[in-house]
Amino acid sequence: MNKEFVKNMIKAEKYKYLAIKEILPSDLRKKVDDLEREALNSIKDVVFEIMKENLEEKTSKNTTQKTTKKVDIDFS
Repeated sequence: MNKEFVKNMIKAEKYKYLAIKEILPSDLRKKVDDLEREALNSIKDVVFEIMKENLEEKTSKNTTQKTTKKVDIDFS
């Protein structure tokens, strides 16, 4: 798809959402804002947990690769 078309469609949806929020009663708009904030915080927590797991996985792979084993050689 055309990159500019996709950008414009996303902008249009954003403005449509903002327009709908503007016509909501103030108490309902506050609830929607709180819900958005909570959802964003949850998404951040999930992303941080995934990044943390990936980092731990990478460090565990690096430590296992760096271990050395003692080898006994018999020259007889």
